[in-house]
Amino acid sequence: MIHHIEPSEHIRMRPQWYFKTLFEEKSLDSIPLEIIQYVIDQNSTTIIVNLYADTFSVEFNAGMSLETRHRYEGDITKAEAVLLEISEKVSFWKKDDFESGLNGSVGLIRINATAEWCKLLTYSNGQKGEFLFKEGKTETRTICGSDEKENYTKITVKPDATIFPDFTMNPKALQEKIDELRKNLNGFDIQLQIHA
Repeated sequence: MIHHIEPSEHIRMRPQWYFKTLFEEKSLDSIPLEIIQYVIDQNSTTIIVNLYADTFSVEFNAGMSLETRHRYEGDITKAEAVLLEISEKVSFWKKDDFESGLNGSVGLIRINATAEWCKLLTYSNGQKGEFLFKEGKTETRTICGSDEKENYTKITVKPDATIFPDFTMNPKALQEKIDELRKNLNGFDIQLQIHA
């Protein structure tokens, strides 16, 4: 008998398949970079990466849509779908997806799925959305009107230490990768802020 499991469950069961470079380096540095890749595609012009003791966040000056997306197992917002669904742009089982540590090919679902918790705050077109995810599933969802004029998003992640045991973020290595990315993007505004 075939037992169906959700993509997030599969990612948690086989994280080495989805984070090959991360497991080779024993470092979490590539995770913020994957979110940055998504952000760049959203026409954001300013990105701030914040590093804390055991969490990190990525802030950017673009909102994520809070319109409803209809699915067979229940409606979610388009913003949630970014963190809960496999990217539609690529094949789920494409071999190259698992051989690159930084291609964003499966989408942000793999980051959300392997987080102890993940928070999403977004201001988009006069609305504010706040979401809490635990182990890749929506725990809470709050959507309300907002007077905020600027669109803005912040994604905060606490990687699951049971999945990434003894893995750490190396600020110097991450800064070097961000500098290289900024150079390739002709000075795109990406900042790294380290908080004690």
